[in-house]
Amino acid sequence: MVTDQRTSTPSPTPAGAHPGIRPDSRLTAELAGEYERSGAWAADPLRALLTAAAAEHPDRVAAVDRTSGQPGARRTTYAELDERAHRYACGLHALGVRPGDFVAVMLPNSTDFAALIFAINELGAIYSGIPVAYGEREVEVILRRTGAAVVVVAERFGSNSPRALVQGLRGGLPAVQHVVVAGDVPDGPTGDGMRPLSSLLDAREVELPAPDARALCHVGFTSGTTGEPKGVMNTSQTLFAVLRNWVAHMGRETLGEPLVNLIASPVGHHTGFLWGVLLTTYLRGTGVYLDRWVPEQAVVVVREEGITTMFSAPTFLQDLVLTELAHDEQCSLRTLVLAGAPVPRTLPTVAGELFGSYVCPAWGMTELGIGISCSPALPPAAQATDGVPVPGTDVSVVDTDGAEAEPGVIGALRIRGPGLFLGYLDLPDATAREIDADGWFTTGDTARRTEEGYVLLEGRTKDIVIRGGENIPVTVVESLLFQHPQIVEASVIGIPDVRLGERACAVVVPQGDAEPTLAEVCEFLLAQGLSKHFLPERLELVDGLPKTPSGKIRKVELRTRYAGS
Repeated sequence: MVTDQRTSTPSPTPAGAHPGIRPDSRLTAELAGEYERSGAWAADPLRALLTAAAAEHPDRVAAVDRTSGQPGARRTTYAELDERAHRYACGLHALGVRPGDFVAVMLPNSTDFAALIFAINELGAIYSGIPVAYGEREVEVILRRTGAAVVVVAERFGSNSPRALVQGLRGGLPAVQHVVVAGDVPDGPTGDGMRPLSSLLDAREVELPAPDARALCHVGFTSGTTGEPKGVMNTSQTLFAVLRNWVAHMGRETLGEPLVNLIASPVGHHTGFLWGVLLTTYLRGTGVYLDRWVPEQAVVVVREEGITTMFSAPTFLQDLVLTELAHDEQCSLRTLVLAGAPVPRTLPTVAGELFGSYVCPAWGMTELGIGISCSPALPPAAQATDGVPVPGTDVSVVDTDGAEAEPGVIGALRIRGPGLFLGYLDLPDATAREIDADGWFTTGDTARRTEEGYVLLEGRTKDIVIRGGENIPVTVVESLLFQHPQIVEASVIGIPDVRLGERACAVVVPQGDAEPTLAEVCEFLLAQGLSKHFLPERLELVDGLPKTPSGKIRKVELRTRYAGS
């Protein structure tokens, strides 16, 4: 085997025009040069994380698979993970994957998922994750937008078959040439380009050139809260910047030495990818992969694996608070990072006391990672806020005139820095609309600063519902509701929920005397390909929707009307 390519220190970033400079990107030659000269952007590709970890700690456990409903665990060392990633890279290369090609992965959380991420980067290809619970509508958009020729899917996830879903879409996706299946499938390739994941391990050895850290390496998709999902473009440089700056902000010791990271958030989402797979490898820790979230089973895993850290939406922690783990004086949890949804102000204190842990509110998004965060080093006054900007990240709160808002005044939150995404895939107008000429990204959130400079997130200007950390694409759900034969108008709003933060409520004007039920509406939406976790959980029938003079629906009025009922 050719091992020197994977264990040697990557060469400096090659000269020439930065490949991140493209029509749909915010990047300019001047900005790229500034970030590289200052050291804000490193020269290492993501694959170098695993190469270095395997060289330093070959026998340390890198990953543990804990599969729901199955006893025991599968443990993989860093040397083994490094080897598997390389074998997968050779297998993907045999399928024709080359630098700049997209490979989509739709698997439950697992060591194989992590190995594939590093394998794709080793090839200089572009990884795009698909949450395994997604329905055909979301999957079709991602595969169509990326033009992925290779899709790696699970044969089964619960009662669903992601493989069957992708196979059913292939007629409208001519770019998909190979479907690689994890699970029980016939050995060897079939006539329709389907083959088992294990077959990739049998490919012949090939010598692969080192990937370019400047090149596009990851496109994660938003949930489509303002329309169709958008592809968020990142390079190894932007992702490394996010990791390095946040770890410096928190302090390595806060996360556990060694880190034992419970990876419960889907790796197909940005949280599981960045703060599960990449952070664990960056810190040479152990990632414990849960294929699904079952609180009682998570308690067992925390105890048996000695979990030190977990990144999740607040819902996950609220579930753990109700388990026996909350009364365990020997609980190993040291740091719980809450992101992806508004954090109830009392939760960090309550949970911290119950678990004897530091509970850290963190604000971030697919386009950034984490931009605002608390940390143990901040004074008590800061712990009651959402924290401060992470090092290297500029934060601005502006009023309606675009001027910097005074302390205490709520304004629009803007972000810029080396960890910010490059732009939206093939959407130059959207990129230009969201990122101005000075590099400021308009997040769609509102915030205010305290006199001390701490940040408090206040709400959202973009129309989304966040249910348990999952962004529900309101406009997509509404557009499908309009297609229902018994519905004339529809509006989807978020209503408060103690456990999940929000639940989706569909307020509809029925056709004539029709009285559609919630069950009927959900059945219709599923038939249109909507994912189950985007379904409304409440239905209100009304004679008409409140509107502005220009015809826009007054959603604030609807939220007020139904919030307490």
